Amino acid sequence: MRKIILLFLFLSGCLSVYAGELFQFNYKLGQKFYIEGYVEEDLYKNDILVKSIRLKNAGDITVTKIVENKALLEGIFNYYTTEGISREFILEEKYPTKFFMDIYGNYEIDDRYFMPVVRGVPTFPKTPLNIGDQWKSRGYEAHDFRKLYGISRPVILPAAVSYQYLGNTIINGEKIAQISINYVINYTLKYQYGTSLDVPLPYRIIGYFNQLYLWNLDKGLPHSYKENFDYVFIMSNGEIVEYIGKSNGTLTVSEELSKHEYIIENIRNRLKENIPSVEVTSTEQGIVINIGEILFKFDSDELTENADEDLGNIVDVLREFPNRKIRIIGHTDSTGPEDYNLSLSLKRARKTATELKKRNPGLRGRITYIGMGENKPLVSNETEEGRRTNRRVEIIILNP
Repeated sequence: MRKIILLFLFLSGCLSVYAGELFQFNYKLGQKFYIEGYVEEDLYKNDILVKSIRLKNAGDITVTKIVENKALLEGIFNYYTTEGISREFILEEKYPTKFFMDIYGNYEIDDRYFMPVVRGVPTFPKTPLNIGDQWKSRGYEAHDFRKLYGISRPVILPAAVSYQYLGNTIINGEKIAQISINYVINYTLKYQYGTSLDVPLPYRIIGYFNQLYLWNLDKGLPHSYKENFDYVFIMSNGEIVEYIGKSNGTLTVSEELSKHEYIIENIRNRLKENIPSVEVTSTEQGIVINIGEILFKFDSDELTENADEDLGNIVDVLREFPNRKIRIIGHTDSTGPEDYNLSLSLKRARKTATELKKRNPGLRGRITYIGMGENKPLVSNETEEGRRTNRRVEIIILNP
Protein backbone atom coordinates (compact mmCIF):
# COMPACT_ATOMS: atom_id res chain seq x y z
CA MET A 1 0.00 0.00 0.00
CA ARG A 2 2.82 2.35 0.82
CA LYS A 3 4.47 1.79 -2.55
CA ILE A 4 1.24 2.60 -4.37
CA ILE A 5 0.91 5.92 -2.55
CA LEU A 6 4.53 6.86 -3.29
CA LEU A 7 4.06 5.96 -6.95
CA PHE A 8 0.94 8.10 -7.12
CA LEU A 9 2.78 11.04 -5.57
CA PHE A 10 5.66 10.56 -8.01
CA LEU A 11 3.34 10.49 -11.01
CA SER A 12 1.51 13.57 -9.80
CA GLY A 13 4.82 15.36 -9.50
CA CYS A 14 5.73 14.41 -13.09
CA LEU A 15 2.44 15.74 -14.42
CA SER A 16 2.93 19.07 -12.72
CA VAL A 17 6.34 19.45 -14.38
CA TYR A 18 5.41 18.16 -17.86
CA ALA A 19 2.01 19.50 -18.90
CA GLY A 20 2.10 17.99 -22.38
CA GLU A 21 2.36 19.58 -25.83
CA LEU A 22 -0.03 22.28 -27.01
CA PHE A 23 -0.78 21.77 -30.71
CA GLN A 24 -1.71 24.98 -32.52
CA PHE A 25 -1.15 26.35 -36.03
CA ASN A 26 1.42 29.13 -35.68
CA TYR A 27 0.59 31.39 -38.63
CA LYS A 28 2.39 34.67 -39.34
CA LEU A 29 1.46 37.42 -41.75
CA GLY A 30 3.23 37.02 -45.10
CA GLN A 31 4.19 33.40 -44.45
CA LYS A 32 4.41 31.34 -47.62
CA PHE A 33 3.75 27.61 -47.92
CA TYR A 34 4.54 25.21 -50.72
CA ILE A 35 2.48 22.01 -50.47
CA GLU A 36 3.32 19.01 -52.63
CA GLY A 37 1.44 15.71 -52.64
CA TYR A 38 1.48 12.51 -54.70
CA VAL A 39 -1.22 9.88 -55.15
CA GLU A 40 -0.96 6.38 -56.60
CA GLU A 41 -4.28 4.56 -56.96
CA ASP A 42 -5.88 1.64 -58.77
CA LEU A 43 -9.34 2.09 -60.26
CA TYR A 44 -11.67 -0.94 -60.16
CA LYS A 45 -15.10 -1.30 -61.72
CA ASN A 46 -17.18 -4.20 -60.41
CA ASP A 47 -13.97 -5.69 -58.94
CA ILE A 48 -12.13 -5.57 -62.28
CA LEU A 49 -8.98 -3.45 -62.46
CA VAL A 50 -9.52 -0.73 -65.06
CA LYS A 51 -6.32 1.33 -64.75
CA SER A 52 -3.64 2.62 -62.42
CA ILE A 53 -3.45 6.36 -61.84
CA ARG A 54 -0.73 8.73 -60.63
CA LEU A 55 -1.64 12.22 -59.52
CA LYS A 56 0.25 15.20 -58.17
CA ASN A 57 -1.03 18.30 -56.42
CA ALA A 58 1.03 21.40 -55.64
CA GLY A 59 -0.13 24.43 -53.72
CA ASP A 60 1.36 27.89 -53.27
CA ILE A 61 -0.38 29.49 -50.30
CA THR A 62 0.26 32.79 -48.51
CA VAL A 63 -1.04 34.06 -45.16
CA THR A 64 -2.62 37.37 -46.20
CA LYS A 65 -4.39 38.39 -43.00
CA ILE A 66 -4.47 37.56 -39.28
CA VAL A 67 -7.78 38.13 -37.47
CA GLU A 68 -7.68 37.22 -33.77
CA ASN A 69 -7.04 33.45 -33.74
CA LYS A 70 -7.65 32.92 -37.48
CA ALA A 71 -5.50 33.29 -40.57
CA LEU A 72 -6.70 34.08 -44.08
CA LEU A 73 -4.85 31.92 -46.60
CA GLU A 74 -4.90 32.61 -50.34
CA GLY A 75 -3.24 30.96 -53.29
CA ILE A 76 -3.41 28.38 -56.05
CA PHE A 77 -3.57 24.59 -56.03
CA ASN A 78 -2.39 22.89 -59.23
CA TYR A 79 -3.53 19.33 -59.98
CA TYR A 80 -1.57 17.11 -62.38
CA THR A 81 -2.21 13.74 -64.00
CA THR A 82 0.12 11.48 -65.96
CA GLU A 83 -0.16 10.64 -69.62
CA GLY A 84 1.48 8.26 -72.07
CA ILE A 85 4.43 5.97 -71.67
CA SER A 86 6.66 8.69 -70.21
CA ARG A 87 4.31 9.04 -67.20
CA GLU A 88 5.19 12.73 -67.00
CA PHE A 89 2.84 14.95 -65.01
CA ILE A 90 0.54 17.17 -67.08
CA LEU A 91 -1.30 20.13 -65.54
CA GLU A 92 -4.98 19.20 -65.40
CA GLU A 93 -6.62 21.93 -63.34
CA LYS A 94 -5.86 25.13 -61.41
CA TYR A 95 -7.84 25.83 -58.26
CA PRO A 96 -7.71 29.37 -56.86
CA THR A 97 -8.49 29.28 -53.17
CA LYS A 98 -9.18 31.59 -50.26
CA PHE A 99 -10.10 30.36 -46.80
CA PHE A 100 -9.82 31.07 -43.10
CA MET A 101 -8.27 28.55 -40.74
CA ASP A 102 -8.12 28.98 -36.99
CA ILE A 103 -5.21 27.94 -34.76
CA TYR A 104 -6.87 24.57 -34.04
CA GLY A 105 -7.36 23.61 -37.72
CA ASN A 106 -11.02 24.50 -38.33
CA TYR A 107 -11.82 25.72 -41.87
CA GLU A 108 -14.10 28.49 -43.14
CA ILE A 109 -14.31 28.35 -46.93
CA ASP A 110 -16.89 29.55 -49.44
CA ASP A 111 -18.75 26.93 -51.52
CA ARG A 112 -17.52 28.44 -54.78
CA TYR A 113 -14.02 27.10 -54.13
CA PHE A 114 -13.68 23.57 -55.50
CA MET A 115 -10.21 22.97 -54.03
CA PRO A 116 -10.33 19.15 -53.65
CA VAL A 117 -8.55 18.59 -50.34
CA VAL A 118 -9.27 17.29 -46.87
CA ARG A 119 -10.55 20.11 -44.67
CA GLY A 120 -10.30 20.21 -40.90
CA VAL A 121 -7.80 17.35 -40.65
CA PRO A 122 -6.01 17.59 -38.37
CA THR A 123 -8.09 19.48 -35.84
CA PHE A 124 -6.52 19.80 -32.39
CA PRO A 125 -8.11 20.10 -28.94
CA LYS A 126 -7.64 23.34 -27.00
CA THR A 127 -5.81 21.58 -24.18
CA PRO A 128 -2.25 20.14 -24.15
CA LEU A 129 -1.72 16.54 -25.25
CA ASN A 130 0.45 13.84 -23.75
CA ILE A 131 1.86 10.89 -25.67
CA GLY A 132 -0.85 8.25 -25.98
CA ASP A 133 -3.74 10.72 -25.80
CA GLN A 134 -6.66 10.19 -28.19
CA TRP A 135 -9.32 12.58 -29.47
CA LYS A 136 -11.99 12.84 -32.14
CA SER A 137 -13.29 15.53 -34.49
CA ARG A 138 -15.33 16.07 -37.64
CA GLY A 139 -13.47 16.55 -40.91
CA TYR A 140 -14.54 17.02 -44.53
CA GLU A 141 -13.36 15.91 -47.94
CA ALA A 142 -14.06 18.19 -50.89
CA HIS A 143 -14.29 16.74 -54.40
CA ASP A 144 -14.61 18.33 -57.83
CA PHE A 145 -17.02 16.15 -59.83
CA ARG A 146 -17.72 18.65 -62.63
CA LYS A 147 -15.83 16.83 -65.37
CA LEU A 148 -16.42 13.31 -64.13
CA TYR A 149 -20.15 13.49 -63.34
CA GLY A 150 -21.28 17.01 -64.29
CA ILE A 151 -21.97 18.01 -60.66
CA SER A 152 -21.74 21.81 -60.61
CA ARG A 153 -20.86 22.39 -56.94
CA PRO A 154 -18.10 20.97 -54.74
CA VAL A 155 -19.17 17.69 -53.15
CA ILE A 156 -18.39 17.92 -49.43
CA LEU A 157 -18.20 14.56 -47.65
CA PRO A 158 -18.28 14.57 -43.83
CA ALA A 159 -15.79 12.29 -42.09
CA ALA A 160 -15.59 10.96 -38.53
CA VAL A 161 -11.92 11.37 -37.57
CA SER A 162 -9.99 9.65 -34.75
CA TYR A 163 -6.52 10.69 -33.59
CA GLN A 164 -3.77 9.39 -31.34
CA TYR A 165 -0.57 11.17 -30.33
CA LEU A 166 2.04 8.42 -30.84
CA GLY A 167 5.27 10.14 -29.77
CA ASN A 168 8.08 12.42 -30.93
CA THR A 169 11.15 12.13 -33.11
CA ILE A 170 13.89 14.43 -34.40
CA ILE A 171 14.14 15.23 -38.14
CA ASN A 172 16.86 17.61 -39.34
CA GLY A 173 17.30 18.90 -35.81
CA GLU A 174 13.60 19.73 -35.36
CA LYS A 175 11.18 18.15 -32.89
CA ILE A 176 8.49 16.28 -34.82
CA ALA A 177 5.32 14.77 -33.32
CA GLN A 178 3.88 11.59 -34.82
CA ILE A 179 0.10 11.37 -34.96
CA SER A 180 -2.08 8.50 -36.13
CA ILE A 181 -5.16 9.69 -38.03
CA ASN A 182 -8.00 7.41 -39.12
CA TYR A 183 -11.25 8.53 -40.64
CA VAL A 184 -14.31 7.00 -42.22
CA ILE A 185 -16.72 8.37 -44.84
CA ASN A 186 -20.21 6.94 -45.30
CA TYR A 187 -22.33 9.38 -47.23
CA THR A 188 -25.40 9.26 -49.48
CA LEU A 189 -25.59 11.96 -52.15
CA LYS A 190 -28.97 13.58 -52.71
CA TYR A 191 -29.96 14.95 -56.10
CA GLN A 192 -32.73 17.32 -57.04
CA TYR A 193 -35.94 15.79 -58.36
CA GLY A 194 -35.74 15.44 -62.12
CA THR A 195 -31.94 15.06 -62.32
CA SER A 196 -31.06 13.21 -65.50
CA LEU A 197 -29.57 9.76 -64.97
CA ASP A 198 -28.34 9.36 -68.54
CA VAL A 199 -24.86 9.35 -67.02
CA PRO A 200 -24.49 7.14 -63.90
CA LEU A 201 -24.00 9.28 -60.79
CA PRO A 202 -22.44 8.34 -57.45
CA TYR A 203 -25.26 7.44 -55.09
CA ARG A 204 -23.31 6.41 -52.01
CA ILE A 205 -19.65 6.94 -51.13
CA ILE A 206 -17.89 4.83 -48.51
CA GLY A 207 -14.23 5.19 -47.63
CA TYR A 208 -11.62 4.66 -44.96
CA PHE A 209 -8.25 6.35 -44.54
CA ASN A 210 -5.27 5.49 -42.38
CA GLN A 211 -2.62 8.20 -42.04
CA LEU A 212 0.66 8.83 -40.26
CA TYR A 213 0.85 12.58 -39.81
CA LEU A 214 4.01 14.42 -38.79
CA TRP A 215 3.71 17.76 -36.99
CA ASN A 216 6.59 20.21 -36.48
CA LEU A 217 6.43 21.12 -32.79
CA ASP A 218 9.19 23.72 -33.15
CA LYS A 219 7.38 25.64 -35.91
CA GLY A 220 3.77 24.88 -34.97
CA LEU A 221 3.06 23.71 -38.53
CA PRO A 222 2.54 20.47 -40.50
CA HIS A 223 5.61 18.60 -41.71
CA SER A 224 4.45 15.68 -43.88
CA TYR A 225 2.11 12.68 -44.05
CA LYS A 226 1.71 9.17 -45.50
CA GLU A 227 -1.68 7.59 -46.12
CA ASN A 228 -3.46 4.47 -47.32
CA PHE A 229 -7.05 4.73 -48.54
CA ASP A 230 -9.95 2.82 -50.06
CA TYR A 231 -12.96 4.57 -51.67
CA VAL A 232 -16.09 2.75 -52.82
CA PHE A 233 -18.65 4.52 -55.04
CA ILE A 234 -22.04 2.84 -55.39
CA MET A 235 -23.39 4.25 -58.65
CA SER A 236 -26.99 5.04 -59.59
CA ASN A 237 -26.94 2.20 -62.15
CA GLY A 238 -25.82 -0.36 -59.55
CA GLU A 239 -22.15 -0.49 -60.58
CA ILE A 240 -19.39 -0.46 -57.96
CA VAL A 241 -16.44 1.85 -58.58
CA GLU A 242 -13.50 1.55 -56.18
CA TYR A 243 -10.26 3.52 -55.72
CA ILE A 244 -7.52 1.83 -53.68
CA GLY A 245 -4.20 3.53 -53.15
CA LYS A 246 -1.69 5.47 -51.14
CA SER A 247 -0.56 9.07 -50.95
CA ASN A 248 2.09 11.22 -49.34
CA GLY A 249 2.74 14.92 -49.01
CA THR A 250 5.08 17.53 -47.57
CA LEU A 251 4.81 21.18 -46.58
CA THR A 252 7.69 23.61 -47.03
CA VAL A 253 7.63 26.95 -45.21
CA SER A 254 9.51 29.95 -46.55
CA GLU A 255 10.91 32.45 -44.10
CA GLU A 256 8.10 34.85 -43.34
CA LEU A 257 8.45 38.34 -44.77
CA SER A 258 8.52 41.38 -42.53
CA LYS A 259 5.22 43.20 -42.44
CA HIS A 260 6.59 45.96 -44.69
CA GLU A 261 8.01 43.46 -47.20
CA TYR A 262 4.69 41.64 -47.26
CA ILE A 263 2.79 44.87 -47.98
CA ILE A 264 5.12 45.61 -50.92
CA GLU A 265 4.73 42.13 -52.38
CA ASN A 266 0.98 42.11 -51.89
CA ILE A 267 0.58 45.44 -53.74
CA ARG A 268 2.90 44.26 -56.52
CA ASN A 269 1.03 41.00 -57.06
CA ARG A 270 -2.39 42.64 -57.05
CA LEU A 271 -1.49 45.37 -59.51
CA LYS A 272 0.46 43.10 -61.85
CA GLU A 273 -2.67 41.02 -62.46
CA ASN A 274 -4.10 43.95 -64.45
CA ILE A 275 -1.05 46.20 -65.10
CA PRO A 276 1.80 43.82 -66.04
CA SER A 277 4.34 46.62 -66.51
CA VAL A 278 3.86 48.13 -63.04
CA GLU A 279 6.82 48.19 -60.64
CA VAL A 280 6.44 48.45 -56.86
CA THR A 281 9.49 49.24 -54.72
CA SER A 282 10.36 50.59 -51.30
CA THR A 283 12.45 53.72 -50.76
CA GLU A 284 13.23 56.03 -47.86
CA GLN A 285 10.22 58.13 -48.91
CA GLY A 286 7.75 55.24 -48.89
CA ILE A 287 6.18 52.74 -51.28
CA VAL A 288 6.73 53.72 -54.93
CA ILE A 289 4.22 52.53 -57.54
CA ASN A 290 5.81 53.13 -60.97
CA ILE A 291 3.07 52.86 -63.58
CA GLY A 292 5.18 54.00 -66.53
CA GLU A 293 3.29 56.09 -69.09
CA ILE A 294 0.40 53.65 -69.63
CA LEU A 295 -2.22 56.20 -68.54
CA PHE A 296 -1.36 58.68 -71.30
CA LYS A 297 -1.27 58.89 -75.04
CA PHE A 298 2.15 59.52 -76.57
CA ASP A 299 3.57 63.02 -75.93
CA SER A 300 0.30 64.08 -74.26
CA ASP A 301 -1.53 64.32 -70.94
CA GLU A 302 -4.67 62.86 -72.54
CA LEU A 303 -5.74 59.57 -70.98
CA THR A 304 -5.70 56.32 -72.96
CA GLU A 305 -8.77 54.11 -73.43
CA ASN A 306 -7.57 51.68 -70.74
CA ALA A 307 -6.67 54.34 -68.18
CA ASP A 308 -9.99 54.19 -66.34
CA GLU A 309 -9.52 50.53 -65.33
CA ASP A 310 -5.88 51.10 -64.39
CA LEU A 311 -6.77 54.11 -62.22
CA GLY A 312 -9.49 52.06 -60.52
CA ASN A 313 -6.99 49.35 -59.58
CA ILE A 314 -4.60 51.94 -58.16
CA VAL A 315 -7.38 53.62 -56.15
CA ASP A 316 -8.27 50.25 -54.62
CA VAL A 317 -4.71 49.98 -53.30
CA LEU A 318 -4.59 53.57 -52.00
CA ARG A 319 -7.82 53.01 -50.03
CA GLU A 320 -5.88 50.68 -47.75
CA PHE A 321 -3.68 53.60 -46.61
CA PRO A 322 -6.24 56.13 -45.36
CA ASN A 323 -3.76 57.88 -43.08
CA ARG A 324 -0.88 58.23 -45.54
CA LYS A 325 -0.10 61.19 -47.77
CA ILE A 326 0.38 60.54 -51.48
CA ARG A 327 2.92 62.19 -53.76
CA ILE A 328 2.71 61.93 -57.55
CA ILE A 329 5.80 62.63 -59.68
CA GLY A 330 5.82 62.91 -63.47
CA HIS A 331 8.96 62.06 -65.47
CA THR A 332 9.91 62.20 -69.15
CA ASP A 333 12.83 61.11 -71.29
CA SER A 334 15.38 63.61 -72.65
CA THR A 335 13.88 63.94 -76.14
CA GLY A 336 12.86 67.54 -76.93
CA PRO A 337 13.40 70.84 -75.10
CA GLU A 338 13.93 70.62 -71.34
CA ASP A 339 11.21 73.21 -70.59
CA TYR A 340 8.69 71.29 -72.66
CA ASN A 341 9.52 68.03 -70.87
CA LEU A 342 9.16 69.71 -67.48
CA SER A 343 5.77 71.09 -68.46
CA LEU A 344 4.55 67.72 -69.83
CA SER A 345 5.63 65.83 -66.70
CA LEU A 346 3.81 68.36 -64.49
CA LYS A 347 0.62 68.10 -66.57
CA ARG A 348 0.66 64.29 -66.32
CA ALA A 349 1.24 64.38 -62.58
CA ARG A 350 -1.59 66.90 -62.12
CA LYS A 351 -3.94 64.86 -64.34
CA THR A 352 -3.17 61.68 -62.40
CA ALA A 353 -3.85 63.42 -59.08
CA THR A 354 -7.14 64.86 -60.37
CA GLU A 355 -8.35 61.48 -61.67
CA LEU A 356 -7.47 59.65 -58.45
CA LYS A 357 -9.31 62.24 -56.32
CA LYS A 358 -12.30 62.01 -58.64
CA ARG A 359 -12.52 58.27 -57.99
CA ASN A 360 -11.82 58.52 -54.26
CA PRO A 361 -12.77 61.84 -52.65
CA GLY A 362 -11.02 60.70 -49.48
CA LEU A 363 -7.70 61.48 -51.21
CA ARG A 364 -8.46 65.21 -51.32
CA GLY A 365 -6.07 67.10 -49.11
CA ARG A 366 -3.62 64.20 -49.05
CA ILE A 367 -2.20 64.33 -52.59
CA THR A 368 0.64 66.53 -53.80
CA TYR A 369 2.17 66.39 -57.28
CA ILE A 370 5.30 67.59 -59.04
CA GLY A 371 6.91 67.34 -62.47
CA MET A 372 10.58 66.39 -62.73
CA GLY A 373 10.86 66.42 -66.52
CA GLU A 374 14.01 64.64 -67.69
CA ASN A 375 16.02 65.31 -64.53
CA LYS A 376 15.60 61.94 -62.75
CA PRO A 377 16.18 59.17 -65.35
CA LEU A 378 16.21 55.58 -64.15
CA VAL A 379 18.46 54.45 -66.99
CA SER A 380 20.33 55.95 -69.93
CA ASN A 381 18.26 57.75 -72.59
CA GLU A 382 20.58 56.48 -75.36
CA THR A 383 18.19 53.72 -76.47
CA GLU A 384 14.46 53.60 -77.20
CA GLU A 385 14.02 51.01 -74.44
CA GLY A 386 15.78 53.32 -71.98
CA ARG A 387 13.67 56.31 -73.02
CA ARG A 388 10.51 54.22 -72.61
CA THR A 389 11.61 53.28 -69.09
CA ASN A 390 12.23 56.90 -68.13
CA ARG A 391 8.80 58.09 -69.32
CA ARG A 392 6.76 57.35 -66.23
CA VAL A 393 4.45 58.48 -63.46
CA GLU A 394 5.34 57.46 -59.91
CA ILE A 395 2.74 57.31 -57.14
CA ILE A 396 4.42 57.34 -53.74
CA ILE A 397 2.60 56.23 -50.58
CA LEU A 398 4.65 58.32 -48.19
CA ASN A 399 5.96 56.93 -44.90
CA PRO A 400 4.25 58.37 -41.82
